[in-house]
Amino acid sequence: MACNPRTTTEVPLRVLPEKTPRVIGWGRRWRWRLTVLVIVQVAMILHILVWWIGLPLGWKTLSPVEPSEAIETVADGIINAGAIFFALALLSTAVLGRWFCGWGCHVVLLQDWCLRLLRKAGIRPRAFRSRLLMMAPLALACYMFLWPIAYRLVWAPIVEGRTPAWHGFSLELLTRDLWATMPGFWVAVVFLFLCGFVTVYVLGAKGFCTYACPYGGFFAPIDRLSLRRVTVSDACEGCAHCTAACTSNVRVHEQVATWGKVIDVGCMKTTDCIEACPNDALAMQWSRPAIAPVRREGAPRPSRTWDLSMAGEITLAIVMILAFLAWRGAYGLVPMLMSLGAASVMTWLLWKSWRVLSDAHGSFHRRVLKKQGRLTGAGVRFLAVTGVALLLTLQAAASQGAGWRADQLAAGLRQRVTAPPKRGAVLTGAESQRAAEALRWYRRAGSLWHGGIGLADDPNHLRAAARLHVGLGELQQASRLLDATAAIAKPNEDLAEERFMVRLAIQSPEDVASWVDAVLLDQIDWHRLRRTSVQWALSRGDLALAGRLSSGPDVLKYAALSALGRGDLGVAVQQLNRYVAAVPGDALAWITLARIQLAEGDVAAADGAAAQAESAAGALDESAAADLQRELAAYRAERAAVELRQPAP
Repeated sequence: MACNPRTTTEVPLRVLPEKTPRVIGWGRRWRWRLTVLVIVQVAMILHILVWWIGLPLGWKTLSPVEPSEAIETVADGIINAGAIFFALALLSTAVLGRWFCGWGCHVVLLQDWCLRLLRKAGIRPRAFRSRLLMMAPLALACYMFLWPIAYRLVWAPIVEGRTPAWHGFSLELLTRDLWATMPGFWVAVVFLFLCGFVTVYVLGAKGFCTYACPYGGFFAPIDRLSLRRVTVSDACEGCAHCTAACTSNVRVHEQVATWGKVIDVGCMKTTDCIEACPNDALAMQWSRPAIAPVRREGAPRPSRTWDLSMAGEITLAIVMILAFLAWRGAYGLVPMLMSLGAASVMTWLLWKSWRVLSDAHGSFHRRVLKKQGRLTGAGVRFLAVTGVALLLTLQAAASQGAGWRADQLAAGLRQRVTAPPKRGAVLTGAESQRAAEALRWYRRAGSLWHGGIGLADDPNHLRAAARLHVGLGELQQASRLLDATAAIAKPNEDLAEERFMVRLAIQSPEDVASWVDAVLLDQIDWHRLRRTSVQWALSRGDLALAGRLSSGPDVLKYAALSALGRGDLGVAVQQLNRYVAAVPGDALAWITLARIQLAEGDVAAADGAAAQAESAAGALDESAAADLQRELAAYRAERAAVELRQPAP
């Protein structure tokens, strides 16, 4: 991983005074940008506050305005606020350039703030330059937003021999669970520290944007199409104040000397370079796209200087991929963007440590790490930090590997608990041996405090192990693991349903009722668990509990469904009539009532209920409307069969 010794620039970068005001770039334009970024932060905080205040009241709020939410759009057709926001950002980039990164991203504000703190401390982070690692954001962006489409249209039909279900696009702009796809508080703190401060400290200003941000992976190539760029006038003297002030790691003085404008896709339109120019030679103006830029007459062709040879680039690319895989989803906590940020920092630490060990001299931020072939105290501490980071990465990789092995052994054995499990083993013989072996690997993947090798327990592993215990008839262990999963995982209705089913098998009805009552009081939107628990209460004849667990007149609907399950059509009709009187807009309840009345022979009443269902269809979403159409088709077929059975007049 040798350093590339080539000197590639022909336009000199002059040595500038350390405290030249216009170089530092905290002037009027910076204050404008800071104001916009602060407004973005305030809007985010208000969004969270509105959700938090309205949570106990059952309010809905705007879904997360976060580009990663667009994954739901390309994977499942769900158009949310994040997808619309990301689409608008991409379209505006095609016109205005990569402005969003500099003016609208909360992580950029954090990086700029950290950069300013470091500069006040006398530290000027140097940008790490690697041609291959800079491709990581684009690769991750393609995986996040293009792979789901390729999987559904190409991979699954050809390789797996199946076509995934696709229900079309649906609009879901509101949600009651704003934090469903967000990390926990402490994970967010670590993420912001790592991707805000650490990446700036070791990779340079905008280090996270350069090596880890998948949104920038799309913004950068689209910037080539933009019509808005930093341009130069004849007043330019090539002083390079602009390059010194640029926090996007763009060599502005070379760009304008060669092209007459900045065409580097790393330019985030912060306008710091314009602020720093002592001759006011730079301006933000409309310009031609930079797809095929034309050099100024007599200008040299600039080529970038890289910190690595090509062999070093390939080696570090492999290291970064392995580190990314080690951290991605580690312990069920580390989100994808954080894992790429951690991988980029880990890769840099290994590269720098290699240079410290192999070179005769080495330094970092004015600290001498090695002098005349001997390590200094700072050098030993630096290598120790790298060693700790490497051990943590290897530990995460080992935990992930053990969990993967357990998943392979448990494949086909784990089943979702959809009914109260019976006491006694369901898995026998070879299957029970596989389950026991998988449980050993899951324990190995767990935390050090529970006999494993990881830093923490992965809730996904705990839940999978609980299902295996259910299959082995070990319900107490399964309940304990499911409760441990719920303690460290985000609120999850599927998990709550499984806990409910296991509790039904091992606890008294009174204890189960108390537990589910408390859960539904806290999670008012868990309608599946509510429906399941109400049906259980009705099956026990406990109408008081059913009424308490259901919300309003829903108990009537659940009572009707329970009667229908018992074959008592008269009671079902009675309860549904009471329900639709209270909720006349429930089209699916009307069509259910129509089919039951038709089965009882009351054709006139059935036709009236079917007509009510059709008139209420406009209030349904796309999925419910499709269900209604299927029910109406079934009703019409049954109605035609009734007419055929009637004797001719």
